[in-house]
Amino acid sequence: MLDLVKDAASEVADVRRRIAAMGANFDQKILEATRALYAPLIRKSSASVKITADVAYGGDPRQKLDVYQPAKASGHVLVYVPGGGFVGGDKNADGVFYVNLGNYFASHGILTIIANYRLAPAHPWPAGAQDVAGAVAWARANAKNFGGDPARIVLFGQSAGSTHSASYLFDPSLQPAGEPGVAAGILMSGPYSFQGEPSANVKAYFGNDPSRYAERSPLTHVGKSRTPLLLSVAEYDPAFLAAPTYELARAVTLRDGKSPRLAYFAGHNHVSTVMSFGTAQDDVGSTVREFINAIA
Repeated sequence: MLDLVKDAASEVADVRRRIAAMGANFDQKILEATRALYAPLIRKSSASVKITADVAYGGDPRQKLDVYQPAKASGHVLVYVPGGGFVGGDKNADGVFYVNLGNYFASHGILTIIANYRLAPAHPWPAGAQDVAGAVAWARANAKNFGGDPARIVLFGQSAGSTHSASYLFDPSLQPAGEPGVAAGILMSGPYSFQGEPSANVKAYFGNDPSRYAERSPLTHVGKSRTPLLLSVAEYDPAFLAAPTYELARAVTLRDGKSPRLAYFAGHNHVSTVMSFGTAQDDVGSTVREFINAIA
């Protein structure tokens, strides 16, 4: 047993060194390098997790989700919305990510739903947030069938998925019932406000008219929400992806008169946080689970 603990500690230390060497950057090359680093470290999924794949929550081919059902459900439900820069991303593009996330949380008793959404430029703003609404509505209607409690749904978005999730959580005009219908939200390393000259992928989703960016930015609408939040940022998020989390934390602090829950993940880059689920590196996983399990 002691040898296994030492091996795990050595594995984590090596991963942290290699992530640090990549620096505070993010591009396709770093995405691929991080994927190659973590894929061999994912532990085999538990046979007790039942996977129901490609369930439609809407009519578009992208409006599908995967359900990871635990053998012993706690009642908690996690709806995960992956990133992809508004123009890409997938719930299970390679059979490893984000299957690792679904298996990890389901193996801890949390009914986990991972949803795709329509992509820009074919589907610009507010399609992503509308699809988050659709996935949440599906979860509320079907959670009981899989052992989950629709009153204990936590919405979890990362990167562009976090932007879509924040839009849904904060802007009542994007909530079909005028309220988000979730017990809490986890927003990880996402951009939440847009101005000036955006990158091509951001422009593909938010449009060509800068005068519309403020009203389409989740941060603009944060004062209208009271959903409990866990915000997080990675040490090696590049500045343009790290700063928005602190801006959001400031806005929530001024709104509530107290700080929101804010997690800083040392030794991680923009995607290693979600790629680490199911490995020996459990710092992100344990933090997220603690937050979910605290939801009554």
